[in-house]
Amino acid sequence: MKRIVVLGAGLVGKAIVLDLAGRYEITVVDIDEKNLQKVSQDRAIKTKHLDLSDTKSVIEVAQNFDLVVGALPSSLGFRTMKAVIEAGKDMVDISFLPEDALELDEQAKSHGVTVVFDCGVAPGMSNIILGYHNNKMKVQKFDCMVGGLPVDRIWPYEYKAPFSPMDVLEEYTRPARIVENGKIVIKPALSEPEFIQFDKIGTLEAFNTDGLRSLLTTMKIPYMRERTLRYFLIRIQ
Repeated sequence: MKRIVVLGAGLVGKAIVLDLAGRYEITVVDIDEKNLQKVSQDRAIKTKHLDLSDTKSVIEVAQNFDLVVGALPSSLGFRTMKAVIEAGKDMVDISFLPEDALELDEQAKSHGVTVVFDCGVAPGMSNIILGYHNNKMKVQKFDCMVGGLPVDRIWPYEYKAPFSPMDVLEEYTRPARIVENGKIVIKPALSEPEFIQFDKIGTLEAFNTDGLRSLLTTMKIPYMRERTLRYFLIRIQ
């Protein structure tokens, strides 16, 4: 049985731990004792209280496992990834870090490790789906529509962050990289808004966000962009 450590016991980290538990020997690490208690209360999952902003601590804990899963806020993502590589361990990370993870490519190769970054729903699953179809046919245009919207629309936001709220704000402010005519173009976040109608859902608003990530390098497709969907808000006082 492989020994896996999950760094971060927040909303997403907890889901990862519960999904892996039973098939692997799982340890989850977090600075928040309450988060650790929530994760371990239903199953026999090992927990470790640790400040993961300390890269030396990350290296020390990573060395005891076969695989590291990163589920930390984006502000800790890059340095954590770098520390895990230094520890010589393979890693899967979902932190949606603002830095370019490919800057660590040579370091990873020199340590003989594999790091799969941005491995969430989007970016993550969306990248995998595009890669699959691009192997089956010649894709000319890729429009990735993402949302993660709650069923219950509660005013004023009509949205519930399924991950770190700070990272949600980052998504709304980070410039969006898209591909036009085979070239990378940088546009403001929230730019080029449009309304899209969905049956049984209603009108949603779509705008540019920076979710293509590694696809900008790995895919040679003339047109690619990510569009984030949100409920279209109309309030009459």
